[in-house]
Amino acid sequence: MRQRISLLAACGLAAAGLAALPATAANAAEPAFRLTGPPGLVLPPAPATGSPTPAALNYRLEAPAGAAAFDGDITLTVDLAKLNGVATVQESPGAAAKKCAPVGSTLVCTQHGLRPGVAAGVDLEVVPGKKTGVGVVAVTGTAAGATITPANPTGIKIGAPDLVMGQLDLKKDLKPGESQPLPLTFSNTGNEPARGVVLELEASHGLELPERYDNCTYRTTRTAIDVVCTIEGDFDAKASYELAGDSPLHLKAGPNALNERLGYGIYPAPAPQKPQAEAGTTGTQQNGTGKPAAGDAAGKASRKLVARKAPQAALAEHGPDLNPADNKREAALTVQNTADFEAEPLVVKGAAGTTAKAVVAIRNNGPAWIADQGGAPAAVVDVELPKGLKAVTVPTACRPVSESLYRCATAPSVLESENVEFPFEFKIEKAVKDAKGAVRVGAPGPKGEPQRHSFDPVLANNLAALTANPTSTGATPSPSGSPSPSTSASSSASPSPSASGGTTANGGTSGSGPLASTGSQAGLLGLGAAGLLAVGGALFLSARRRKAGHA
Repeated sequence: MRQRISLLAACGLAAAGLAALPATAANAAEPAFRLTGPPGLVLPPAPATGSPTPAALNYRLEAPAGAAAFDGDITLTVDLAKLNGVATVQESPGAAAKKCAPVGSTLVCTQHGLRPGVAAGVDLEVVPGKKTGVGVVAVTGTAAGATITPANPTGIKIGAPDLVMGQLDLKKDLKPGESQPLPLTFSNTGNEPARGVVLELEASHGLELPERYDNCTYRTTRTAIDVVCTIEGDFDAKASYELAGDSPLHLKAGPNALNERLGYGIYPAPAPQKPQAEAGTTGTQQNGTGKPAAGDAAGKASRKLVARKAPQAALAEHGPDLNPADNKREAALTVQNTADFEAEPLVVKGAAGTTAKAVVAIRNNGPAWIADQGGAPAAVVDVELPKGLKAVTVPTACRPVSESLYRCATAPSVLESENVEFPFEFKIEKAVKDAKGAVRVGAPGPKGEPQRHSFDPVLANNLAALTANPTSTGATPSPSGSPSPSTSASSSASPSPSASGGTTANGGTSGSGPLASTGSQAGLLGLGAAGLLAVGGALFLSARRRKAGHA
C-alpha cells in the first residue's frame, strides 16, 4: 500500500483555484468557525486489475479557544466539479453517522451544533482512477447565526514519481583520515518521470565530503555539514540512475571523528519557477546520460546556479513522491579514535556569611568530538560540595542529588577542545579551612551517575578537587573557580538536545574564561547558502537501463 503525502505548492498544484479563499468578515455578534483540511494528496493511479487503494480526506470544523457551544444547524458543501475525472470522492464508509447526500456535482453534509473539544466536520474517502492528472476539492460551510471560513482547496494528484534511494555498502569501521567512495544509486519506481531531482547529504561533524560542485550548496553547522545538489533533467519511470564517473563523491573520516552518521536521500525537484527557467538560473540541463544537453556552454550554465538567492526554507521543498518512506537512508560509522574529558580543579574563598561565584568546568581535550545520536548528554558532572558551602544559585542544567551533591548534564554533543561551564553561587555558611569536595566527569551511568567513557584513555583527570578556603599560599589551580571569575560569559549548559548554552566556543583554553558557544545542533538534511566553490564542475547522474528496484 502506497503512502500519501501532503502536497506542497511547489509540486505544480498552485494552479488557478488552489489559492486560499478570502475569509468572510464576521459579524462581531456571531461566533466564527474555521474549516481546515489537507493542502493536497498524491496517490498512485488505479491498477490495471484489482481494486484501487482509497485514501482518507478529512475536513475539520474548528472553533476559537474558549468559544461557547453552538446549537444551530451547520451545512458543509463539498464541491467536486473540478475533480477532472482523476478520482471519485464520497463520504467515508467508516463514518460513525452519515451526514452527506449527493446533490449534482456536490456533497451536501449537515450536522447540528458544535461543542468545544468535540470533533466536527466531514470524513471523506478518495478513490483514485486510472487517469493521471490533477483535480481539486473545495469545501465551504454555512450556518444561521455563525460565520464559517472555508477550507483552502485540496489538490488531488494521481500519478507521480517514486524515487527509491539505494543502500550504500559502506565500510563502517574506519581510521582517522581514511576515505571511501560514495557510489550513490537510485531508481524511479513510480509511473511518472521526475523533472529533476534533489540529492541531500548530511555528514556529522567528524566526517568530510572533499568534493565541491557548483550545482550543490554547502552549509556547515556546529554538528554537521549539509549538502543539497539540484540535478536537472528527466529521470524516467522504471529506470535506475547512478553518479556519473566524472562527478564522484567521497566520504572521509576527519581527525576528530569517533561515532559518526551519514544521511543521504533523493527527492523529486519542486516545479521550477518560470522566471528562473527563462533566465537560465536553474542549473545545467541533463539528457539522461549525465552530460550537459546540447546548446549549453561548457561549464557556464552550472555556474549560473545561485542558490543563495532563494531562502533556505524554499530550497528545502520537494516535488510529489508516491512513497516518501524510501527516499532516504542512514549509515552509522565508527572511527578508531579517543577523546579525553578533564575536570578542572576549583577553589572557593570567602568569609563566613558571604556569597562567592564559582564556575565548575570540564573540557574535552580531544582529539575526537563526542555526540550522543539519541539525544542523551555527552557527559555528566557530579559536583560534591565541601563542608561549610551551600549552593544558592544553581545552573538549569544541574539538579540536586543531595544537600551537598549536584549533578549536571552537558548538551548531547561536546566538540573537540571545547569547555563546558556550569556557573554556581555558593554561600559560605561556615569558613572551614581546606574543606574538600570534588568534581567528577564521565558518561551517564544507569542512575545518571558519571562513569568511565569507553573512549577516554586518561582516567586520572576525570576527578578534580573542589577546595574551600585553602591554607596554601601557592597559586590556585584555576582562576575560573575564584569568587569572581574573569569575563565568563557562559550560561548554564542545557541537557536539551537543541541547546548549547554553557559550552565555550570551540578552541577555548582551559581556565581562561572564553566566551560561551552560540552554536546549536541542526536537524537532518537542512539547507544552507554557503559560498560555492566550483572545483569539480556540476554533479551529474547517468542512467543505467535495467529494471527498477535493483539499484
